[in-house]
Amino acid sequence: MLAVFTFDSVSQLTVVAIRNGAFYGLLGVGFAIILGVTGRFHYAYGFTYALAAYMVFTFIDRAGLSLWPSAVLGIGLVTAFGIGIERFIYRPLAARAGANALLAVFVASLGLGIAGENIIRLLWSSAAQQLRGVTIKPYHLGPTNFLNLDVYQVITSTVLVILLTVALRYTRLGRAVKATRSNTDMARIIGINPNTIYLLVFGVGTFFCGVAAFWRGMEFNVQPDMGFQPVVIAFVVAFLAGTASSPVRVFITGILVSMVEQYSSIWLSARWTQLAIFVVLVLYLVSLSFDPRAVLARLWPGARTAGV
Repeated sequence: MLAVFTFDSVSQLTVVAIRNGAFYGLLGVGFAIILGVTGRFHYAYGFTYALAAYMVFTFIDRAGLSLWPSAVLGIGLVTAFGIGIERFIYRPLAARAGANALLAVFVASLGLGIAGENIIRLLWSSAAQQLRGVTIKPYHLGPTNFLNLDVYQVITSTVLVILLTVALRYTRLGRAVKATRSNTDMARIIGINPNTIYLLVFGVGTFFCGVAAFWRGMEFNVQPDMGFQPVVIAFVVAFLAGTASSPVRVFITGILVSMVEQYSSIWLSARWTQLAIFVVLVLYLVSLSFDPRAVLARLWPGARTAGV
């Protein structure tokens, strides 16, 4: 069903766009810092996303812990797991693959993501689960409705992105990350250990992924295939913003992507709204390959020689 184009509907769509945009942006920042610094296309990012939600669920439902200790333990363990993927799977594989390291790591990541989803089904079943521990409160601001969880998610995501931006710009470790991203060989020459930086960015990226999964799991359900869509969205956001961009820029790109998705529901049915995101991606790719001077020269061969 198409949304009705009224002030009330646009207001509600904007609130949803900001909530989803904070989610997309946080995922995009985590994915971008991993891909931009290490060059690893970490498709298993979706697996770590789902695993984080299930670990929090396990500590709450099966270990009997309260919400916040469960969140700290679950996200912390998955962050360590993400670091372990780089240290014990990607790094040795890249070293053995040589010139084919990029493809080898991608295939390994793809296999890990698929295997991980099936492992989750075996350990926790295919049934959807619900995280518990926070009372959900609805709020009304004029015609606009939102939940307390929406506010928590937006605030948490914004604070984390700002902290990462400040750390990258003003701390010695942050400058080491940027140096490694710019030129790994030069970073090694000036005394920076790229392997250590790789572990660090995998930790940061996985932590952001886990936080996003936690809030999403609190508001919706936890299920084995929940990581597929987020990893695609994270890639789109990171690619549109640029993997070498500031975390704030990536975050804002996530919000803009979400706005395109939500506002397109005014003209498209809900099942087609995500198609609008990929249309934007395709248009962006086309714009990168479009050279106005080359088109002008083809249309008017004498334009270049005439100084046009």
